[in-house]
Amino acid sequence: MGIISFIMTNEIKDLFSLEGRVAVITGGDGRLGIEHAKALSAAGARVYSFDTVRRDVLAEFATHMDVDITEPEKIADAVAKVVKETGRIDILVNNAVIDPPLPKEGERGWEAYPEFSKGQWEKEIAVGLSGAQYSLQAVAPVMIKQKKGSVIQISSTSGITAPNHSKYPPGRFKSAAYPTVKTGLLGLTRAWASYFAAVGAPDVRVNALCLGAVNFKEITPELLEKLKGRNMFGRPARPSEYHGALVFLASDASAFMTAQTLIMDGGQTAW
Repeated sequence: MGIISFIMTNEIKDLFSLEGRVAVITGGDGRLGIEHAKALSAAGARVYSFDTVRRDVLAEFATHMDVDITEPEKIADAVAKVVKETGRIDILVNNAVIDPPLPKEGERGWEAYPEFSKGQWEKEIAVGLSGAQYSLQAVAPVMIKQKKGSVIQISSTSGITAPNHSKYPPGRFKSAAYPTVKTGLLGLTRAWASYFAAVGAPDVRVNALCLGAVNFKEITPELLEKLKGRNMFGRPARPSEYHGALVFLASDASAFMTAQTLIMDGGQTAW
């Protein structure tokens, strides 16, 4: 390898490196949150999970903090603790969401929209959308002071297209709150990116990552068969296939990218 090639290789590696950086993931103890923690940790970041559920497997990749993100004061306290321990916060991944699994036969859930309860609606909005806003409010002063940071909103194809209820059993309907949350995150992304630029901190970047379906080996064979025609790969994503996109958005590799939506869905929304 020539000296120029060696220098270029190291420059590219440095672009994606998260060494010395501190990341907070909301809902980091969930299935997808753990995958986010794996990716950021592997790239060198020190990772914290803000969650009300604790999973032992996360301990290998992140520090769990018991935080209810529907309570702004609790988020502010947790952010203060992270800053006291590390001196900074470089990355915020707004990942927390309520997405109940498809009920088994005989169980209640996924009701027709006129029957969707007020309590369930408010709970999903509180966690997925208001929680993202409160987390941004808590982290923003830290990142503005640093004049650098990356916020990643975990959205979905449901933020771009309508739920396809035909793939579910008759009488079952994907929550109306879920696509509302995921669409709302796209607006929140653009609003906060514009805000950071307006207050003289354009290098505090805010972007959204829209993901397609993920196969955690829990999808029923019947539903998996229906999902085959949903994208150009003919299958849901493997959990690890989103790692690279997350590191890209968190790192200097995306330094000139803000207020944007990165779609990674196997081509689903291109049809």
